[in-house]
Amino acid sequence: MAETRLWPALLIETGSIHVDPAGVTRPADDADVLPVGEFEGHVSAALTDFNPIAIEDLAELPLPPGGLWDPTFPPIPEPPPTPLRWRVFFTAAAERDAAQAALSTQFPGLALSALDVSDEDWAARSQRGLTAVEAGRYIVAPPWAIPAEPQQRTVIVIEPSMGFGTGHHATTRLCLRALSEIDLRGRSVVDLGTGSGVLAIAAALSGARQVIGIDVDQDAIDNARHNAALNRTFVPPAFEIADFREHTMRAADLVLANLTGGMLRSTAPSIRALVARGGTLLISGFDESEKDDVRAAFGAWSHESSASEDTWVAIVLTGPA
Repeated sequence: MAETRLWPALLIETGSIHVDPAGVTRPADDADVLPVGEFEGHVSAALTDFNPIAIEDLAELPLPPGGLWDPTFPPIPEPPPTPLRWRVFFTAAAERDAAQAALSTQFPGLALSALDVSDEDWAARSQRGLTAVEAGRYIVAPPWAIPAEPQQRTVIVIEPSMGFGTGHHATTRLCLRALSEIDLRGRSVVDLGTGSGVLAIAAALSGARQVIGIDVDQDAIDNARHNAALNRTFVPPAFEIADFREHTMRAADLVLANLTGGMLRSTAPSIRALVARGGTLLISGFDESEKDDVRAAFGAWSHESSASEDTWVAIVLTGPA
């Protein structure tokens, strides 16, 4: 029997940083008081430099006395703020340890614990909690929640794993909504950092003539190939282990890059070279605080559209003709 993979993870909790009823994070020394959403955005932005593959929010939403929000008029009130409690997954222990060191310096009030989480544990929890998700003209569904009547939407079947991209993260949904507005028929597509393969499979289901998904992680590629087999595509996507910064491939009509802000900024020249003349680039994986810097990395490319969810952003660009 094959050994179960252990995923390096970092448990992040507010520790000595308190969340008061007004929704403000307040360290023990009262320094750097921030609204909860803004504080979480700072922590999320700091994590992007270490290439996390998934962030699991473990915080339980508090309920009022009686256990339910009153659904009648007046409108449901905003729930009170919750302390930050995240479990962040990485592909390598070195990235996890570096993130822990950086966060402990930048946010000394956080409680940080290094963990190793089995893939079986992840899969079991996913099967308990994941349901179908709608995003634009697509529905992303685990095998146990495939809708009987998809209502003229394209269903993408994804088996949950640590590969990033079950459709339950805002950046994946943003990319799928953007793809919903792009005519993919007859176009060639490259998906960088494909993870679970969800975006590559979406492109193949939408009429792309050639789809290639690449990732540096063998487990992600294995999961992407498994997921592709669960979907009936006219032209099956191909998945390869490769680092796009070093891999030579033909430029594509559409390049998908749901990476991180730091990765997009540092590899922008390599990404631009993968887009055919007059082609389209869809980028995501960064938040509002990084938006201007990421956009600047792609220079004078035409801005076609952008969208956001929570603090996450996706941008569609067109290359020079």
